[in-house]
Amino acid sequence: MNLELEKHLDKARDTVAEVDRIVSLHSYPSDTRTVIVRGLLGTIREHHRSILLLLKSGAVDSPYALARDVVAVTRYGLWVNSAATEEQVLQVQESDTFPLSIPEMIKGIEGAYGKDSFFESLKNRWASQLYKYTRSDVVRVGRWHIDPSAGLRYDDSEIREVVTISTLCKVTLAAKFLDRQKHSADCTKIEALAADYGS
Repeated sequence: MNLELEKHLDKARDTVAEVDRIVSLHSYPSDTRTVIVRGLLGTIREHHRSILLLLKSGAVDSPYALARDVVAVTRYGLWVNSAATEEQVLQVQESDTFPLSIPEMIKGIEGAYGKDSFFESLKNRWASQLYKYTRSDVVRVGRWHIDPSAGLRYDDSEIREVVTISTLCKVTLAAKFLDRQKHSADCTKIEALAADYGS
């Protein structure tokens, strides 16, 4: 791993630590919606930490799998935070089945945040990379199982993208959570952390 990538991993770690610090400045109600989003933010924190540790140890496939989970958890969090009805939130808590499909959830998220310039900017910058790295990873693993001599190689730019996407997922969900909780100044502080990540 080159020095530039190592610095990027450290910046991602520091960004998530700052997000967690800002979120922890406040007390929150104990309603189900808030509790679920706080739990999802905690899950992202743990996955993000594991992604960085695994990458620094030289492992790459497991961090990619964790990054896919970070994206999924962020999607659930954004939906619960602002698009889910109270009945759907209770169904998430009490039922083994999810109240709607992923396309329906995405439609709800788009409806809730579609006019939010911060959300739209991040989505426009990273949507194609999200699709690319999940699709290409599946193809790469398939090739490796057909011909192990092909190896599972990732270049530093791919690793950097995965770390950036995972970091921005945490930033996005935390900012939208704070906004819903009426902590707009801290929402703005967290959104500003995203500015350090280029397209």
